[in-house]
Amino acid sequence: MSQAIQITRARRKNPMMGLTPLIDMIFLLLLFFLLGSDFVSYGQSRLAPPRGTGGNESAPQPAIVTLNKQGGLQWNGAPVQAENLAQKVTALVAEDETQLIVLMPAGEAEVQRVSDTLDLLVGAGAGSITLERDVFDIDLADF
Repeated sequence: MSQAIQITRARRKNPMMGLTPLIDMIFLLLLFFLLGSDFVSYGQSRLAPPRGTGGNESAPQPAIVTLNKQGGLQWNGAPVQAENLAQKVTALVAEDETQLIVLMPAGEAEVQRVSDTLDLLVGAGAGSITLERDVFDIDLADF
């Protein structure tokens, strides 16, 4: 009689999949989407008050002050001197303290002139001033 010899193999443990490749892929995807996205925040600037919220009271239109690259000022499209601008702002704010003034400097305007214009508007009593980019000065290559 022959005796059967049974050979036992060492059992393999269930191979566990490591998380390192998964973490690497998530990190690469995160980098891809961060570098491929725009960081421009839309809707941060308030150009005009909301309309159609109900009630009989309507919000006034914002007054637009533009500053060209030479330092010339315009009030709602009409050229104006700095002294006259201060008078117009004072009269407008006297009617409504919450009047929104939008300052739109040209892209090539000097920062000091923009700062001086802001000081002029604040000195005239404007409490709600928004600094916007001049829409006529936008280069379409930026988009």
